[in-house]
Amino acid sequence: MNTTSPSQLVLSRAQDASLRAAAENAYPAECCGLLAGTGEASLTLTQVVNAANIATDPQRQFTIDPQVHFDLLRRLRGTGERVIGHYHSHPNGITGLSRQDVAMADDPNAVWVIIALDAAQHARTPLAFVCPAGQEPMRIEIVIRP
Repeated sequence: MNTTSPSQLVLSRAQDASLRAAAENAYPAECCGLLAGTGEASLTLTQVVNAANIATDPQRQFTIDPQVHFDLLRRLRGTGERVIGHYHSHPNGITGLSRQDVAMADDPNAVWVIIALDAAQHARTPLAFVCPAGQEPMRIEIVIRP
């Protein structure tokens, strides 16, 4: 298991567009999903997996459908890829992790990608964070490649 938190997330332009579209299409609810990839300190995103937000109040919180998680874990077996984190949107425009997000963070190596929406409901540039145990959340660099 990785003992050093990731410091970078590499994704394609198409993956960036997919994340933004998910946030805009879910408005006024929060979108959510899982991220699969490879790497340790520098993570490369290989799959954006959309999930239903099954939270009781999807306009204020998110809960990823556990069946989507189980299915992804099965598909990734033996591939060299793994679940590296998840994403969700903040329709209220908050660009960082909320207190609720930080309270939910239980894996110091999981990447949290947040897509905030502006006042016109357009997705802002996604931001990525990790939550090392016992420390404040840390923003990590996102590198977008063609």
